[in-house]
Amino acid sequence: MTHAVAIVPAYNRADTVGATVTALRTVPDVLDVIVVDDGSADHTAAAAAAAGARVVEFARNRGKGAAVAAGVVASGAPEAYLLIDADVGDSAALAGELLEPVAQGLADMAIAVLGPPSRPSGFGFVKAFAAHVVRAQTGLTLAEPLSGQRAVRGSLLRSVEFAGRFGLEIGLTLDVAARGATIREVEVAFSHMPSGRDVRGISHRARIGRDVYRAVMSRIGAPRAAFHLLASLGSRVHVRGRRLRSLRLPSPRNAVSRLRSARWRRLGSRLRPASLRGMGNRIGLRQRRPSSDS
Repeated sequence: MTHAVAIVPAYNRADTVGATVTALRTVPDVLDVIVVDDGSADHTAAAAAAAGARVVEFARNRGKGAAVAAGVVASGAPEAYLLIDADVGDSAALAGELLEPVAQGLADMAIAVLGPPSRPSGFGFVKAFAAHVVRAQTGLTLAEPLSGQRAVRGSLLRSVEFAGRFGLEIGLTLDVAARGATIREVEVAFSHMPSGRDVRGISHRARIGRDVYRAVMSRIGAPRAAFHLLASLGSRVHVRGRRLRSLRLPSPRNAVSRLRSARWRRLGSRLRPASLRGMGNRIGLRQRRPSSDS
């Protein structure tokens, strides 16, 4: 049996956190559930405590990264951790499937691949950026690089420095991979509540994108982060119905060749017959018109 602690960061989730905690407590290897109330304005803390969780409360919102860090500090030294979002609800009972590869020593971190969302969610730009960075930096191709549902070996999670706010997941993936740890994705039928495509949802995803970019920049530097951002955006842009698969800059040789071609085209446009006639007039040449007598 693996001694696992589930950490649930929660912000204004009084509606779902109770069901999430209740479901997690049915997972055999989970011996403790810690909910970190990230400065909620509703009754998240009370709902979590009523369901049987230990609750850590923030006086103000500090973000997901800080919430998970506080949960790790409060956890002691378990063999494994489950990181579960507060909106997973009853489906959190499936967390044992996510924990299994870590418990069996097959992975140091397992990332859940969730089923399709119940409603249209984002446009995929932030996810594409995260996937591009992970692939370039680690060689891993992840279907869900920003999934918040994870199982992590205890000593490994306690050894990393958490990225701020919604940069938590991408920072964790890059840091774990940099230590040579094994990362696996596991299909688990967790349910969740994705943000929609209304103003509120777009604003939420914009904050996620900002935090993800900051986490990437702090780990690989601003120039490389900017390059990966442009490359991932290029892969998502459609031009006349065709998707740009990658964003490539021309080589110096090709750039010079294109410049020379452009110069020759401009020169050719100047040497059109009408232009030559105009040039002849300027230097005193006149076309002889046919005589009226002929």
